[in-house]
Amino acid sequence: MSKADPTNSMKYLNAICFFAAYISASCLGLYQIKAATEWKSFQFFSGVGLYGIGAVLWLVILRFMPLSFSFPIAAGGLIVCTLLIGRIFLHEELSTFQLIGAAFIVAGIFFTAVQ
Repeated sequence: MSKADPTNSMKYLNAICFFAAYISASCLGLYQIKAATEWKSFQFFSGVGLYGIGAVLWLVILRFMPLSFSFPIAAGGLIVCTLLIGRIFLHEELSTFQLIGAAFIVAGIFFTAVQ
């Protein structure tokens, strides 16, 4: 029986951190852009900045991780996160089918991430 490789654990932790930062920055940027009352406002430009940070993080993720692994996780995470932000901050209604779809996406992310 061999011990777990600490460098492998660190890779997974780094991947989780990068995906969480990417999804958070992108979703919060989208929220700021959507919630801005006018396009010349601080809120609009902070949203564009956050969305830009998300784009840079996405490029970093692509540089170090396989596309077939990264894209499903990123796309699914963005969909679920934007559903939650729309519901919580923008008071948008979610249908039963949207919630079921989000559950399938979360399951898909899990199965994609397990290796």
